[in-house]
Amino acid sequence: MTLCKLDPRTKFISRFGHLFEHSPWVVERAWEQHPAETLDGLHEAFLAVLTSASREEQLRVLQAHPRLADKAAVAVGLTADSAAEQASAGLDQLTPAEHARFHRLNDTYEARFGFPFIICVRLHDKAAILDAMERRLQRSHETEFSEALAQVGLISRLRLEDALREQNLAALATRVRRDLEAIEYEGPDWLTPRMGPSGEQVLDVAIIGAGQSGLAAAFALKRERVRNLLLLDENPEGQEGPWITYARMVTLRTPKHLSTVDLGVPSLTFRSWWEAQHGAAGWDRLGKIPRQVWMDYLRWYRRVLDLPVRNEVRVTLVEPIGNGLHRLRLEGPGAPPSGFLLARAVVFATGIQGGGEWHVPALVREKLSKAHYAHTAEAIEYPKLAGKRIAILGGGASAFDNAQYALGAGVAEAHVFMRRREMPRVNPIRHMEVSGLIRHFASLSDAQKYRVIRHFLLNAQPPTNDTFERAAAYAGFRLRLGEPWLDVRPDAEGVLVRTPAGEERFDFLVLSTGLLNDTGLRPELTAVRDEIALWSDRYAPPAGEGLKLLDEHPYLGAGFEFTARTDTGAERLKGLYAFNYSALASLGLSASALSGLRFAAPRLGAAIAKHLFLQDQERLLGAYLSYDEPEFLAQWPDN
Repeated sequence: MTLCKLDPRTKFISRFGHLFEHSPWVVERAWEQHPAETLDGLHEAFLAVLTSASREEQLRVLQAHPRLADKAAVAVGLTADSAAEQASAGLDQLTPAEHARFHRLNDTYEARFGFPFIICVRLHDKAAILDAMERRLQRSHETEFSEALAQVGLISRLRLEDALREQNLAALATRVRRDLEAIEYEGPDWLTPRMGPSGEQVLDVAIIGAGQSGLAAAFALKRERVRNLLLLDENPEGQEGPWITYARMVTLRTPKHLSTVDLGVPSLTFRSWWEAQHGAAGWDRLGKIPRQVWMDYLRWYRRVLDLPVRNEVRVTLVEPIGNGLHRLRLEGPGAPPSGFLLARAVVFATGIQGGGEWHVPALVREKLSKAHYAHTAEAIEYPKLAGKRIAILGGGASAFDNAQYALGAGVAEAHVFMRRREMPRVNPIRHMEVSGLIRHFASLSDAQKYRVIRHFLLNAQPPTNDTFERAAAYAGFRLRLGEPWLDVRPDAEGVLVRTPAGEERFDFLVLSTGLLNDTGLRPELTAVRDEIALWSDRYAPPAGEGLKLLDEHPYLGAGFEFTARTDTGAERLKGLYAFNYSALASLGLSASALSGLRFAAPRLGAAIAKHLFLQDQERLLGAYLSYDEPEFLAQWPDN
């Protein structure tokens, strides 16, 4: 996070003087020390000035801060920073009773210590702020003076990050452009636009899904100089993928250091984006990536690469129409007036559920109305279940994500039921990430692939330690090992669940029961689903080692292309690619796993570029054979 050059003194003070409330002298003195040109260097210099200042000067800094949620302070006028910060904690929307409590505590605190109560409100909500006010009133004057200065340090740090963020992200965007220029990202076009049977424009590639897999696929294709492409997503802009819809984990499970959608371009990495805003020390402090932060990164990634996305469009059907073209039928507010698009290649970047659908056990589906249950992949209004008892079926990571989320939203009890008698403890993905298995999985024989993925599917990922501990910390958390559900039935007060331990009543059921891979369940594949080859069509495992869940995966080619059961089907399937979780059996952790995207997206991009090249080979070869542009222009002898 480097400033290109420190501003002259006046501009420097103008830019950063607001960091310390009504105390620009802190920044002015720091300027005189020629601070290091980094976020951490600047902030350390500012704090050094504050720490070395006289007691009277430090007190003036504290006294310059406004009282929290104080109507008189608002009337006089808060600084823009203070107003925004207090609003972020909801202090501008208090009830009369809350206002009265803040007023009482402000008066008591200021009378005791001689300066207003100071806390970095951006890191707390109003309940936590009130609790801190009550608690800190019991401290000694010296302890509280030091704490107030420490909070000023936190406040100024966040304000400095804000001041530098826009500038440094702009600088990072420039760095991205230079890196891409160095790898000929904007090289000459080699494909010629085609027209449809009625003169319609034809896309070279349509990508269904603009989540992380779709975005990475688009970037890989643009690196192949395939630019006539479009991403289609059914969600509003900025809400693609699961991260701010149904995902309920606090952080990603993938280690922060792994290269993912950046495809090996250093300036595009999450780390570069994070350090541009928080500095190298901020990267060191970061544990795992918060899921909302990951979504912010993906939004930036889409903008900085200028990837073309059409939102609020649902693809209802993809049908081959001959001559190497596919028609995509579209619905939704973002759909074109014609209701369709034509494309030479179609990528199904449709995420974890893209190869089938979320699994609801027949035991639940056939006996209960939808009002009694929801899958973890659905929107669940947990605040409406506050004070209720819920039962969660399944031992996958999402079960514990939902347990901690529900309890945090006020659910009284969350019982996680597992068939296993012991918690899974080993995560096979961690070994895959360092062993070469992700990158080279496609090189394995079918028998080896089957063996690897069978082991993977039969050995579920455990929850992360922090997620489990977060759930277990709630008094209402219950872990029910060795208790599969034997029956469920509704009654007037909720749902009765029967396990080997007996029958219990719950107010609502949550299903963490994974998904089914079955191309027949995907409506957009209706026109071709009977022609798609499955693993059961191509490989017979040894006796006793078959796994139906694995057998139903599509049998894909080396570039994620669907393969066909018949020669006729092969022609119709040309140009269709399954870049979603259904690729697991054929290509391992790839399209829907962050750990694999760095290797999977270039493989997909190369395969599609090859497909388009072979479609255009006659034109391209003809252009080559007729090429006659002179390169050598010298004459000899020199006349």
